Amino acid sequence: MAQPGSERRESPRVLVELRVEFRHLGRPTETYADIIRNLSQGGVFLDTSVGLPVNTEVELEVSPGPGARPIRLTAEVVRVEEEPVGTGSRVTTRTRGMALRFVEADPSEVSRLMGLARHLSQEGSHGRDTSKPGQRA
Repeated sequence: MAQPGSERRESPRVLVELRVEFRHLGRPTETYADIIRNLSQGGVFLDTSVGLPVNTEVELEVSPGPGARPIRLTAEVVRVEEEPVGTGSRVTTRTRGMALRFVEADPSEVSRLMGLARHLSQEGSHGRDTSKPGQRA
């Protein structure tokens, strides 16, 4: 039995800072560059200021490096996390990130992404990006 507050995941998360481009499948001309903060076999969490509605499908694209074929996966938004901004009566919220679940994912593409994330997390900051979340690509 799981402890209260513990995660109930089928596969472990890998913590990473990995640049990703994504686009809303309903609006293919809108492409964003953001950061994957963690991932598992089932999905990713994006550090982004872009807040799409739950159930929205997106295409993710990660470049493993020069000359390598991009990793492409389709995912759907399962949760949007927000944080309070401002003080007093002017407190509002802004999007902090989105949890995405892979949809009909090619297992070989998921394996490539997991392998890249593990490699980068072992090497340090090579996958880090300094662009701001929600920045258009």
